[in-house]
Amino acid sequence: MAITTIESKNTEDYLIWKHPNRDLSIGSQIIVNESEEALLFENGQLLHILQSGKHKIQSGNIPGIDGVIRRSIGNTPVIKIDTWFVSKVVSTDYKWGIQVQVKDNTHQLIVPLGSYGSILLKIEDPASFVMQVVGKNKKLKKEELKNFILPCIERALKEYIAEKIREGSLDIFSIETVLGKASGNVKDSLKIVFEKYGLSVVEFFVQGIQVQGESPEYKKIKESLADAASLKIRAKAASEAKGFYRDQRELVDLNKLAYEAQDLTKNIDKQIFNEKQDINNESKTSQKSGDLKVKLEYLRELLDSGLITKSDYDKKRFKLLDQF
Repeated sequence: MAITTIESKNTEDYLIWKHPNRDLSIGSQIIVNESEEALLFENGQLLHILQSGKHKIQSGNIPGIDGVIRRSIGNTPVIKIDTWFVSKVVSTDYKWGIQVQVKDNTHQLIVPLGSYGSILLKIEDPASFVMQVVGKNKKLKKEELKNFILPCIERALKEYIAEKIREGSLDIFSIETVLGKASGNVKDSLKIVFEKYGLSVVEFFVQGIQVQGESPEYKKIKESLADAASLKIRAKAASEAKGFYRDQRELVDLNKLAYEAQDLTKNIDKQIFNEKQDINNESKTSQKSGDLKVKLEYLRELLDSGLITKSDYDKKRFKLLDQF
C-alpha cells in the first residue's frame, strides 16, 4: 500500500478540522504545522496529541498507537485513525451582544434590556472540545463557536440581573452602575459551564446594559425620579448659600417638597399598576381627571414656592393637559 501523508490543508478560519483520510499504513506520516496540534482518535478514544513536526507511523514511535498497530498485523496493513487538527492561532476574542426581558419588581415594569461586551476564550482541553462541541461534524469555524457560547452568556447575565432585582439591590434605573460586578459574576458562572467543554474563560467584560426603547410607563417614572432628584439638589444648594435660620426653614420646605415628589412617583407607580389591572374599566377617565388635578395643584405649589419659573410651569401644565 502506498505511503500516506496526513497534513492540514485548511486555509480558512477554522478552529478545528478533521482530515478526510483515516486509512493509514505503517510508514505513513503526519505533518503538524507550527500553528497547530493534531489529535489522534480511534473509535472516539483519544490516543495521543501530536505537536508540530513530522511524525512517522511505526511501532514505538507514537505513544498510544502500538495497540492499533498490533491489532492490524496479520489482518490488514491499514490502521484506521481519525486525525483532528486544532488551530492555536485563530483568535477566540469575541464581541457579543444580547437582548433579555426583565421584570422590575419595584415599579412593576417588564422591559427589554440590551447588553454588549467581549469574551476571550482558550481551548484548554482539545479532546473534550472535539468530542462534546464538534461531535460528528468534520470542522468548526470561529463564528460557529460564537453561536455556541451566546446562549450561555445570555442565560448567565439574565440570572444575575434577576437575582439582584429579587434581592432589591437593583432596579432598571440603576442597572448601568453594576457593569463591573456583573462582569465578574457572569465570568465566574461561565467558567463553570465552559470547563466541561474543554474551554477556559480568559477575559469577560459587560461593557453596557441599557433599556431598549422607552415605554410610556418607563418614561413617566424616569421623569418623576429626575424631578425628585432635582428638588433634593436645590435643597442642598439652598442650605449652603443662605443664612442659617432661613436656610433651615427653606431646607425643611424643600425637603418636604422633595418627599412629596417621591410620594407622587409612588402614586404614579400605583396608578400604572391600577391602569393595567382596570384597563377596560369605564371609571378610568374619572380617575385620570382626579390625578390631573393633583398634578396641576402640585405644579402650582412649585411655582408659588419659587422652585420653578413661570415658563417651566406653563410648559409642564400644557404637557399634562395634552396627555389628558
